[in-house]
Amino acid sequence: MPSPSDADFRTIVLQSGIGRVAILCLGVWLHAADSLLAATVMPSAVADIGGLDYIYWTIALYELGSISAGFLAGLLAVSFGLRLAMAGAALVYALGCGASAFAPDMATMLIGRMLQGVGGGWMIALCHVGMAQMFPERHWPKLLALISATWGASALVGPLIGGAFATIGLWRGAFVAFGLQAVVFAILALMLLETGRSKVVEEAVLPWRRLVLLSSGVLLILIAGIHPAPLLALLLVLAGFGLMLLALRLDGRGRGRLLPARPFDIRAPWGAGFTMVLTLSIATVSFTVYGPLIMESLFGVTPFMAGLMIAIESVSWSVAAIVFVNARPRLEPWLIRFGALAITGGIVGFALVMPSGPLSALVPWAMLQGAGFGVAWAFILRRIVASVPAGERERAASAAPTLQMAGYAIGAALSGIVANAAGLGDGLSPEAVERTAFWVFAAFLPIAAVGCLAAWRLASTEVPQA
Repeated sequence: MPSPSDADFRTIVLQSGIGRVAILCLGVWLHAADSLLAATVMPSAVADIGGLDYIYWTIALYELGSISAGFLAGLLAVSFGLRLAMAGAALVYALGCGASAFAPDMATMLIGRMLQGVGGGWMIALCHVGMAQMFPERHWPKLLALISATWGASALVGPLIGGAFATIGLWRGAFVAFGLQAVVFAILALMLLETGRSKVVEEAVLPWRRLVLLSSGVLLILIAGIHPAPLLALLLVLAGFGLMLLALRLDGRGRGRLLPARPFDIRAPWGAGFTMVLTLSIATVSFTVYGPLIMESLFGVTPFMAGLMIAIESVSWSVAAIVFVNARPRLEPWLIRFGALAITGGIVGFALVMPSGPLSALVPWAMLQGAGFGVAWAFILRRIVASVPAGERERAASAAPTLQMAGYAIGAALSGIVANAAGLGDGLSPEAVERTAFWVFAAFLPIAAVGCLAAWRLASTEVPQA
């Protein structure tokens, strides 16, 4: 028998329109599946158009575009309204898909991937803004659980779609298929979303200087992730962080801010939440970046099996989000704390088990790490958005997924530096791989500890319940 809250949620969905819920899920699907699809499509694309030396940048530029655009999503929603912002994001994404689909060379492909990243970053951030604008706060955890389930499905289906197109020799068709879905997304947004702008309307001031500084900082960090010299890579990371900190400092004093005020001040609930999102994203991405390589080198597994191991984390996130979606408000602080501890426990488990195996012993830690995010994610975002002033809600809703993406990019670069320092840059010798298998996880425990501290602060702060 459904609970009153479940029945209320269904009523709200029916009143607001199932199409609006579909828009949120479709936007998440397009961004998440595209980022994974490229990994299986690009080898075939390179064989056709060349540019093997630049294959990393098909992923890196997508990430750069997503992060840079995500910081603007809240400002776009405030200035132009959710309807036009979402439709515009989808069309930019579709344009990027078209450029990639018909690319005659790698240069065109990179332009297309950058545009896909910009459109995808806008869509994923605007979907969170749309959730906050279109649905009552008490239903955000259920919607976020649905979004998490969509993300988990993308982790499984996205690579399979790319692999299917590549296998039959139609890699360009994969980009065409996603471009057409983006056009459908734009049409649905124009048909089903309201035309009005946010109640808090600002003069549209595009913060070019801050955006360039942020993008340049992210770019330096992405370059550091593939640089073979650890010392120079570290200097690039420090320079990247310096540019990003300068951008944040300027943002606090400028008009048309990219982030809410005091975004990383853990004395404020949203500051603690943003800090938790960023640090735990940085600390956990090593499994995605180096897990497959280590598993293939040490345990002799196939790339397909390694991919399934990575998918376990995403599926666990989705399952945990669904299981705990109806948790009572009084449990919310404990779920946030448990999530942070579970994530950290997963990192510890990987550090201890990954160097020696067996492969099956990695499964519990992948599940624990994914479930940690799934248990806490909806409640972290609810507290972030509910705690900021009314005029900051669009920024807060869009900033959380953007900071998650930024954390993954930063963590990937830092894990590359750690791996090279452990000797992986000199070749895949068993000794170097074993050292890397320990240090790419253990080195991030201090950052995870900061995430736990922020989680405790966020959980202990009183936030109004809807």
